[in-house]
Amino acid sequence: MSPQQRNLIGQVYRCPVCGAELSVIRSALGALAPRCCNTAMLLLPERHATYVCPVCGSELMVIREGAGPLTPRCCNTPMVRRRQAA
Repeated sequence: MSPQQRNLIGQVYRCPVCGAELSVIRSALGALAPRCCNTAMLLLPERHATYVCPVCGSELMVIREGAGPLTPRCCNTPMVRRRQAA
């Protein structure tokens, strides 16, 4: 797979050999081409959701969604789910 032109927050890469996964935390214009087990990692179609605190700017990333409604709070305020770019 060729390197992406734009890295997007929440993009998920998986190693086809060992199954290790990583996710983009901060987007940039670099040519991201992660490797694991001496092979290129695969970009998966799903994206991890991210939330930001409107008060202090803290961020979190949801690795796996559960059955219940997720309502993270920070600074005694509900965190805001970021809109995911297509």
